[in-house]
Amino acid sequence: MIPERSFYFRGPDGKLKLRAHNLILFIELAEGIDDETWLYHLHRGDYSRWIADVLHNDELATEIKSVEADQQLTAAESRNRVRSAIERRYTLPENPALPRFPPVSDNAAAS
Repeated sequence: MIPERSFYFRGPDGKLKLRAHNLILFIELAEGIDDETWLYHLHRGDYSRWIADVLHNDELATEIKSVEADQQLTAAESRNRVRSAIERRYTLPENPALPRFPPVSDNAAAS
């Protein structure tokens, strides 16, 4: 994704410039930023706005918006809910079955 369409974790004082150019990187960066930065963007509705306006995923944006609206959630709780919503839609199962390389031929397996 081009820089202009990426999400930037900047924080309340604009001290950061952590660029997430996709949702996977977004959740990875979200795990590492401080609570103040996370909550700053959360309470402004920045996450749902980016997902709706840039990624055009209204269903995910609506779910994230409900997390943003719940002022009782801690930073950890809201991060977990946002991450879960994204992972349900965009990530592979944790341990997908992988093909064996090089493939074992029937003759080699019999020896």
